[in-house]
Amino acid sequence: MVSAMWNRFTVGDLNCLVISDGQPEPPWEPPLELFYTPGSGVPEQELRAAVEREGSGRSTLTAAYNCVCVETPGGLAVIDTGLGEQFFGYGPGFAPLVGRFTDGLGEAGYTTSDVSAVVFTHLHEDHSRGAVWAGEPAFPEATAFAHAAEVAFWTDEAASIPDLARGSALDTIRLFGERLHAVEYGVEILPHVRTVDAAGHTPGHTAVLLESRGERLLCVGDSFYDPLQLRHPAWRTPWDLDATRSVRSRRRILEWAADESLLIHAYHLPFPGLGRVRRHRDAFEWEPLS
Repeated sequence: MVSAMWNRFTVGDLNCLVISDGQPEPPWEPPLELFYTPGSGVPEQELRAAVEREGSGRSTLTAAYNCVCVETPGGLAVIDTGLGEQFFGYGPGFAPLVGRFTDGLGEAGYTTSDVSAVVFTHLHEDHSRGAVWAGEPAFPEATAFAHAAEVAFWTDEAASIPDLARGSALDTIRLFGERLHAVEYGVEILPHVRTVDAAGHTPGHTAVLLESRGERLLCVGDSFYDPLQLRHPAWRTPWDLDATRSVRSRRRILEWAADESLLIHAYHLPFPGLGRVRRHRDAFEWEPLS
């Protein structure tokens, strides 16, 4: 078994932990052209020019799956749960590269029964499947939280959503049942844990703010996938369901993060996905936490 990646840190009095559900390396890193497409408003020549200015010479992006755990006074909470084990949706060779969250939890000294709450930034499968992949809740003692608009969207039979994309979301909603709380923005759902409006990527996409003794961590979910989106906040991806709102919420979050020097957790950036946002001319740049 490959050892899981995990990293401890604190936010005030809160003991926190980032656990990787996986970070696929080449040849499994997705091409930039898959994320930034002409259809999502990024012309091919604009993407090439941005990479040249970046000076990296890269053609792919890191698609990490970084899950946050936080010990709250109400118990251990997990923010997003990865893809989970036995995931063959991206091809059989991809499955062994993900599904490591539970092993990481064990290596860090916890059991799945220690998890008292699961907070979903949204219900895309790479954020929710880890909680339900085996056809039953992976965390038997946990309640769950997702935005009310998120729950309503995935359960709306009239919504134009492919069945494959809907599957993990519906499994999550069904298996948690009454233990899934549909919440609003600006609410303290657990001690020191508050929801923040980040809608656009999905209708109920939620950032999660941890705050203790004047220290803060903002978990931004899929507000951005890659540092290029900080240099180009108007860049969308094919998975941003409301293009206009996703850009507006991304700019708002980046401005807030830069102006107040918030510690940020970015779910898909290279492990552990912790860093800060700085202003760069009329846009922003990412500074990973060393």
